[in-house]
Amino acid sequence: MIKDLLKTMKALSWSRWEKSLVDLQKFDPEYEQAMDKVVEFEKRYEDMALSEEDRTDIDGFLNALEDVQEAEVNLAYLVGMADCLLILDKLELFQL
Repeated sequence: MIKDLLKTMKALSWSRWEKSLVDLQKFDPEYEQAMDKVVEFEKRYEDMALSEEDRTDIDGFLNALEDVQEAEVNLAYLVGMADCLLILDKLELFQL
């Protein structure tokens, strides 16, 4: 039951999360600086003389890392939503 609820909540929150993130990123200089570093390292990576096997391994690692980070961010968003509901419940502004 919990797995089904989590799956449903993740599906429902995903599009809202994306929209909110895009809106907030525009105003976050730390995000912009971090993204500039990513772009710089991506260019350096593309210029490296790596074997196809090494490049495949590194790409696989980076993709797996990105999947984990995406899952963590999505779960953090859900935790934030749950915390908001609990606060509203405690303030008797919303009933769970």
